[in-house]
Amino acid sequence: MEENKIGNAISYLRKRAGFTQKDLADRIGISDKTVSKWERGLGLPDIGYLRKLSILLDTDTDSLLAGDVVHHDSSWTGIIVLSENSCGINAGTVIYDKPLINYLLSYFLLVGIKDIIVLGTSADAVFINNSLGNGSSYGIRVETVVGGLNDISERFDSSDKNIMMVYGRCFLYGVDQTRFFQKAMVNRDEFTMLVLPKKMSHQSSHILIDKNKKVVNSTEEEPLRTQYDFSDIPILFFPENLLSVMAKEKDISVFIRKYSVDEELYVHMLDRGFVEIELDDWESVQEASMFMKIVQDRCGMNMYCIEEVAWRRGMIDIEMLKELGLKHKGTEYGDYILSLYDSHKDSQK
Repeated sequence: MEENKIGNAISYLRKRAGFTQKDLADRIGISDKTVSKWERGLGLPDIGYLRKLSILLDTDTDSLLAGDVVHHDSSWTGIIVLSENSCGINAGTVIYDKPLINYLLSYFLLVGIKDIIVLGTSADAVFINNSLGNGSSYGIRVETVVGGLNDISERFDSSDKNIMMVYGRCFLYGVDQTRFFQKAMVNRDEFTMLVLPKKMSHQSSHILIDKNKKVVNSTEEEPLRTQYDFSDIPILFFPENLLSVMAKEKDISVFIRKYSVDEELYVHMLDRGFVEIELDDWESVQEASMFMKIVQDRCGMNMYCIEEVAWRRGMIDIEMLKELGLKHKGTEYGDYILSLYDSHKDSQK
């Protein structure tokens, strides 16, 4: 374990997140002198601090201890693709206590992606513009486009930038999501999709994976199958110059199937225990809402609270967190955000 390498990683990630040494120290509950020592390679964080430090710096503990910051740069763009839904489920559909768009945006905020394009219907655009504006209050930039990939593909032709894409209404829950996302972002020249174990009856596509975690199948017509019962979920990571090729197909699933035959498509496997629900009908919305109610009631935290994620990732300061909380004053959601503000202020006394 190289203390200087780890110290340099902490320093780089701290500055990227916009923290001073004192800011970071205050959020962890230590002195700024301790942070200074870490960054100069004169000591390592105690194991009790690693988890919180990795969250604040948008990394995982393994990468932090390895001094690995290769995937922590700003050359990623987020794209959310919301096609029209026959049941009328859109960006503003409430999943228990917050709109669907909050869940989808959280995936990008967790890994520090700040530039996000939402492709959808006019109803999606109206709701997002009315509720989030351009995203600046959350420390991000959100652009809404009524249309599909063809309407933005000409913007993306760089070979040194990448896209994280969520296509569809994907509700995903599990421990250490950030770590899994970041690991999928490491090999930037590869097309990578996330997969997780599912019951056979719930799988959208069965996949066969070789020892290198590359998707393989014998013919273009043959369904993708696997003895491991893994199924794809609609979250992708790929070089942005592939977007124009993807946009030529009638839908993203067709492109993925062809790409898995003609090129090399890799997967990153989530652990057993992750839950993914495709929110394509009102029954699935009800299932996800009940699931969120149980999780939040039992753990005492508000999951996918984009205000909290933005604050903990250093995208907004504590006063902006309070301002956003006041927008929801009088609701459980708003009270939760304001409780974060109060707890932080109390810890500074």
